[in-house]
Amino acid sequence: IWRQKNANDKGHFESYEKDGVVPEMSFLEMLDELNRDLVGRGEEPVAFESDCREGICGTCSLVVDGIPHGPGKGAATCQLYMR
Repeated sequence: IWRQKNANDKGHFESYEKDGVVPEMSFLEMLDELNRDLVGRGEEPVAFESDCREGICGTCSLVVDGIPHGPGKGAATCQLYMR
């Protein structure tokens, strides 16, 4: 995940491991779970936008593995499942 505090910060990629991820989780649900862990450890959560989580609004446009919205053609990130 790209981490950058502000426009003046150089930024860097940070790797995270997440236990308990199941195939039925959406990518956004996995990020929610990761954020719970990060906040619980006193770390900054991952910032991302989402609204409807039903593939309608398009605010969840993330780049996953270098591909906008990830490998699923015609799917918003909220419809990208961990399977």
